[in-house]
Amino acid sequence: MALTLTRRVCGKCNKGAGTAMCYGCEQAFCTKHFLEHRQDLSQQMEYIGQEHDVIQRDLTHEQDTHFLITRINQWEQESITKIQIAAQSARTNLQQLLNRPKNNLQTSVSKITEELQSSRELDDYTELDIKRWTDQLQEFRKILDAPIPVNIDYEKDSRSAVRLIKINDQQSLDSLYQTSQVPEYNDWISHSSDTFLSERFDDIFGKVILSEGGLVATCAGGHADRSCVCGTSRYSVGVHYIHFRIEQTSTHYHSFFGIINSSEKMTFDIWNSSSFNGWWDLDYSVISGKSNRRLSPETIRMGDDVTLMLDCINRRIQLEHHRTNRTVTMSIDIQLCPFPWKIIVLLLGKDDCVRILQ
Repeated sequence: MALTLTRRVCGKCNKGAGTAMCYGCEQAFCTKHFLEHRQDLSQQMEYIGQEHDVIQRDLTHEQDTHFLITRINQWEQESITKIQIAAQSARTNLQQLLNRPKNNLQTSVSKITEELQSSRELDDYTELDIKRWTDQLQEFRKILDAPIPVNIDYEKDSRSAVRLIKINDQQSLDSLYQTSQVPEYNDWISHSSDTFLSERFDDIFGKVILSEGGLVATCAGGHADRSCVCGTSRYSVGVHYIHFRIEQTSTHYHSFFGIINSSEKMTFDIWNSSSFNGWWDLDYSVISGKSNRRLSPETIRMGDDVTLMLDCINRRIQLEHHRTNRTVTMSIDIQLCPFPWKIIVLLLGKDDCVRILQ
């Protein structure tokens, strides 16, 4: 039997004999085109090598910052700035609150300093003076040593990744100024942040009878006696409310509601003192011992309730008359009436009577 040979042509030119075989693409090529085919493969290999080198370079070198990384960096810096601002504000506010008792007492302490120096130089003092100075210094020490009712609050935004802080002054009741509602009339004693005691009458001058544990003061004399009575509490910080009821009043004389410096001695002419501040009536005020009366009908009368507010934070006092819903406010010159303050009530008519409501 004769052997039959199949002749393969070049896969490139289809003319010459396919003398070389590529086992990759399984095509036969003539010598010329086989060399060209290998050259094409070599060029493809070169391109692959270049792509490999580029990828290898990108793996080992820093790439350009991703836009989300930029956003994260921006958020980080903004958050740090907000935290720093909140922290600085909190530090400043806290330091102001911590310094407030010292600042409030500075004038009072300076006054005692002058008295002590003068009395020593003149050798002019008695046991009564020593007791008065001792009591005042003990009161100042209580105020300085009392913890400041202050706390740190966090913002209530649950969506925030970082909760900012702020200083919460627990003494501040500024929101109460925006409403006509009067809070409970418990008195916060300025030398104790967690002690709540009721105000009561105690120190008297003239003819005053105290009853019901110091809650009721009744005048047993007349206008010539200039009878007056002070409260037991001392006020240097915070906001305080004392609620009174006029149970009896004469038709000829007013009762006075106000404050004086706690070291002020009760005397016949106390109403001329520079620390004497308050009201005989809503349109009849006394500021630093000087009367200021406007021509208007009398407002306060028997059976009325009034509330005296002592705002040591803003250095002012306020009298609210509940029957007419009227309020009058007075700023206090801290140089003339330094802290601590105490309340004072004057009763000029016989049987005039004032009650502190609990």
